[in-house]
Amino acid sequence: MYIASIGEIFLKGKNRINFERKLMRNIRSILNINPNDLLKFRNRYIIKSEIEPKNIKKVFGLIFYTKVIESKLENINNSALSLILNEKTFRITTKKSVNIKKSSQTINEELGAYIISKIPNIKVDLDNSDIDIRLEEINNRFYLYKASDIVRCLGGLPVGTGGFVHLRVKNEVNSTVTGFLLMKRGCMISLSKDLSLLHKFESGFNIRIREEKTTDILATDETYENFEFNQSDKFILKPLIGYTKKEIEEIYNLVKEII
Repeated sequence: MYIASIGEIFLKGKNRINFERKLMRNIRSILNINPNDLLKFRNRYIIKSEIEPKNIKKVFGLIFYTKVIESKLENINNSALSLILNEKTFRITTKKSVNIKKSSQTINEELGAYIISKIPNIKVDLDNSDIDIRLEEINNRFYLYKASDIVRCLGGLPVGTGGFVHLRVKNEVNSTVTGFLLMKRGCMISLSKDLSLLHKFESGFNIRIREEKTTDILATDETYENFEFNQSDKFILKPLIGYTKKEIEEIYNLVKEII
């Protein structure tokens, strides 16, 4: 079982539900799972799978995922103990709702005392522990995981929530980064020329290669160094204007590294 966390969608107002619905569709699409295997709880998603859902690293809108142990409050002692291997120091961080009468601090202290009673040589270290055990309560169930098991995702907004943009492809590196940034802001894109690195981020839609249409919102890969002012009736996005060459190369390398 895994938990995934949303990012800036959490800040949305009355239209937040539209972003969440799209994100859930994108997750189901890229993982090819049944609707009942993906559950939404406020700013967390529970994925019922024994296989690591590595592909959700490519889904915009999530900031991390991690493998968890599901437990009732009365069973968290043994669940937490099972996470400890040969570590010498530990800390516990609990996040809960008002549904649980015990305070987070009380849970931390009681669980810490139990661990020390079972592993006498282990010590608490709040600043630089060997293992950081996290507890999150969702609907009166606790989900435990190690902070070191967290896998960072891309953040941003779900693709499909930001409209449709056609990208004029010129420079492969710059255009790849431009397309990546557009999708990270929720845009579905089409391309004037194929960019193979971007297809890995298709979730809930397919990137098409096509000619420019008169009704398109356009994007170009121009930077501050090669900016061209062209009078046009079209709305043209230039996402790279504020990026340095080094920053563009770093994002391009990130795109290449994501498997």
